[in-house]
Amino acid sequence: MQGQLSRAGYTIHFESSGVGPRLIWVDPALGSSSMRPMQEALAGLAERFEVVTYDRRGRGRNESADIVSATAEVDDLLALVEHVGGTALIAGFSSGAGLVLHAAGQLPAATVVLVEPAVGGTPDESGLRESVQRRVADGDLEGAVREFYEATGTPEEIIQGLSDSPVWGDVVRCAPTLIADIDLTFVDDDVLAAVQKPVHVIVSDGSPPEITGMGTELAARVHAPVWREPGGWHGVDASALCARLVALD
Repeated sequence: MQGQLSRAGYTIHFESSGVGPRLIWVDPALGSSSMRPMQEALAGLAERFEVVTYDRRGRGRNESADIVSATAEVDDLLALVEHVGGTALIAGFSSGAGLVLHAAGQLPAATVVLVEPAVGGTPDESGLRESVQRRVADGDLEGAVREFYEATGTPEEIIQGLSDSPVWGDVVRCAPTLIADIDLTFVDDDVLAAVQKPVHVIVSDGSPPEITGMGTELAARVHAPVWREPGGWHGVDASALCARLVALD
């Protein structure tokens, strides 16, 4: 089932599939219905859950947007949860975990699942945000996307495979949304203190320490269990993720 949510004249597209407890999935930076890294896992989850996915602002089926703010992203997610009638679980992948955490303090009771969370307790000081913002302002959207992927350690073969694929144009179109994702990766103690609901962290045994380390550090800060599952680089095996979420429900 496909649906739309109007937010002050801007339309957010979402869809749901499957029957069972509701699970809202929040994509990572540049992820959308056009390019969803964990799509295989979501298809499996729809056998046990009602899985709700949506195109974050400026992505996928939504209209392009100028620089997207973290506040707008949080408000969009809160509005979606209310629109669909709440949720049993809300899961964020990579920088999508940052968005979930920023919204979680205002959400109705739900279990929070953070898959390979790309978040930290200090603001980004690498200069990436400023560089991406300059590229976007100059119209170099592809350069902004490539710089983001390279700065975040994405293997070259993954970048090349994506740039050779039919979805590359839509990914590049989403470059202005990267500013919000970079901002959302900063999760301070006040944000975490507001998350008064169960939190679970899931990491892949195929990811390097610089990725899994963010997850274990975050788990320690929120006193959450860490579930290490089979998977590849920055991605959890579909069947393993499904089994873990079923066990958490």
